[in-house]
Amino acid sequence: MVFQKFTISNLPLLFPIRVVVPAGTTRIISFPDEFLGRAVALLVQNNDAANAAQYQYGGDALDFQNLSASSFRSIDGTIIDRLAIIAGAAGTVLVEAQVLPIERPEIPAVQSS
Repeated sequence: MVFQKFTISNLPLLFPIRVVVPAGTTRIISFPDEFLGRAVALLVQNNDAANAAQYQYGGDALDFQNLSASSFRSIDGTIIDRLAIIAGAAGTVLVEAQVLPIERPEIPAVQSS
């Protein structure tokens, strides 16, 4: 995979996605597997007014981060393949992302000869 710096003039068309993680559950979102792309802008919003939620991106290389009750976190300017969410006991966690589609050469099954 070749990383390139995106600017407003060379950024391909992005598409928005939204995932709601139910209260008291754990959800792992794999952007390439589920949405055929990579998240380049991300918003994680804890809708639980009483309990914290946790999130982790970057795989197991980074620890889970705490997201206090009724708060949000935005992550921009990075490429995220996987996001893990642990929702609090009394409220949902909303994940909204702008997804950059995967290019055909990045998909092993469609490598051209």
